[in-house]
Amino acid sequence: MGNLVGFVFLWIVLIVSTLGTGLLLLPVYWALVFRNSESRVAKATEKLRSTLMEDEQLRASAIQMRLSSLLSRRLLLGITNSRIILIDRSLFGGFTMKDYQWKDLTDAKLAENILPAWFGSHLVFLTDGPSLQVNGIKSDVASQVYKEAQRQEQEWEEKRRVRQLEEVRAASGATMVHTGGGASGANKPDAALDEIQKAKQMLDTGVISDTEFSEIKAKILSRGQF
Repeated sequence: MGNLVGFVFLWIVLIVSTLGTGLLLLPVYWALVFRNSESRVAKATEKLRSTLMEDEQLRASAIQMRLSSLLSRRLLLGITNSRIILIDRSLFGGFTMKDYQWKDLTDAKLAENILPAWFGSHLVFLTDGPSLQVNGIKSDVASQVYKEAQRQEQEWEEKRRVRQLEEVRAASGATMVHTGGGASGANKPDAALDEIQKAKQMLDTGVISDTEFSEIKAKILSRGQF
């Protein structure tokens, strides 16, 4: 709503200050914002699909509603099974893509605007770094995106909890072996912990998956059963 009020006020000021000649800019505005807009949206959507990684699935996508983006091209939002993707299209062609991993999500918020049929809903994604806000997404799609964000947030919280628990168990097991053995046995738990820590670093940087990390850790710990 605020976007529309600001847009109308801007045009009133422009027309009054130019004694009506500002109306000549309307065709230029129409050409930049509305002309062939659907074909440009189709190209952006195709670009979104082309950037998906192998086995990555597009769960939902939406374009900003026009009344939420009257002074710029509409943003394109997409969510997959691994990340949030935002395409920001320039007025003069081209676009910029940003992505946010689900594992970095700390919270998601959804607010429905006044007159949702015209202005849609407002989505906010909070991460450990910069937050992401997208206004003017159709309410049904925004609800779908919000549900997926909540599901992903809970899944990653559980993964982090299990991971911390496994690390504590691994460290506890190594300590027990260390206290029961001699000098040669003491080196083995330390080496095993070092290997697990290296594998954990590979997991955090995305080099290996959770499943691969669990397999590597199980093999390391099995070697320490002596």
